[in-house]
Amino acid sequence: MSLLSARAVPLLRVYCIGLGVILHQLRRRLRPRCPPAPVFPTQNGKVAIVTGGAKGIGYQTVKHLARLGMHVIIAGNSESEGQEAVRKIKEETLTGKVEFLYCDLASMKSIRQFVQQFRAKNCPLHVLVNNAGVMLVPERKTEDGFEEHFGLNYLGHFLLTNLLLDTLKQSGTHSHNARIITVSSATHYVGKLHLDDLQSRCSYSPHGAYAQSKLALVLFTYRLQHLLTANGSHVTANVVDPGVVNTELYKHVFWVVKMVKWMTAWLFFKKQSQDFRQPSRFYFLSCAEVHSTRTPEEGASTTIYAAVSPEMEGVGGCYLYNEERTKSADVTYDEELQRRLWTESCKMAGISDESSRVP
Repeated sequence: MSLLSARAVPLLRVYCIGLGVILHQLRRRLRPRCPPAPVFPTQNGKVAIVTGGAKGIGYQTVKHLARLGMHVIIAGNSESEGQEAVRKIKEETLTGKVEFLYCDLASMKSIRQFVQQFRAKNCPLHVLVNNAGVMLVPERKTEDGFEEHFGLNYLGHFLLTNLLLDTLKQSGTHSHNARIITVSSATHYVGKLHLDDLQSRCSYSPHGAYAQSKLALVLFTYRLQHLLTANGSHVTANVVDPGVVNTELYKHVFWVVKMVKWMTAWLFFKKQSQDFRQPSRFYFLSCAEVHSTRTPEEGASTTIYAAVSPEMEGVGGCYLYNEERTKSADVTYDEELQRRLWTESCKMAGISDESSRVP
């Protein structure tokens, strides 16, 4: 495959799947009646960690969990952004149960230091939300020499989760399982896992690298749930797809694609206005209502559902989209691929592979 096609093919795949998601969101947004927002039970006494919780989807996740009474710890790589998020959430929710701890997922040393700090608090852990990530960044390496999409989006969360597993297992009970929620995306459907070149050294494509990291997160979640079940642990692991959300992640998306996104929303809006029996209803819709991307609050809804919904009690190994179980890419159910990725990840993260004793 030529260098041009090696970069163009992943780009086209990612934007095609993105366009499909945008169209689906538009149809959903313009339904005459939207279902009411779910009401979740209070979570007093529970503790959660949310990576990347200082902004975007993560911020909304932290805010909602705090409102439900959880003690939420924001894990992030910016002290100033983290403390500002804590201040705002405390003001908005009138709760003091939010704090920030520094954790750079692009540094294994930083991840281990974060876990040490958390353990020093001697508190349980009921919910871990692996939310942080980068998207379509230029080719660059993490502190440990890994390609950034793979190293931060996937491997950082792989290590963090494994280091916190003992605490999660101790915190979960038969009637109230601890929960691990990992944020992937629809781009995993077009991702290719290159076990012989996970760092994209042969030919770097930001689109291919991003899609691969999101695919790896789904494979990781399914393997993790298999291991948790085999060990009889009261911990569940699920993966969520937030949709296409209007956050800072999209700052590296081509300006042409941004224009297409707005044009798609406008054309769809125009058609619905002409076809609907009461066009005046659409005339008064605000720009936010017909925008083709979701707000961060909307994007966080499935994560929050996975974290606290009674319907998800004891349920693991699911891919969730719009608060519903959805089939992920066929390749994600390949158990041999799950095992091979897990084993390779353990080597890269420098942890023992205890899964070798589990079929």
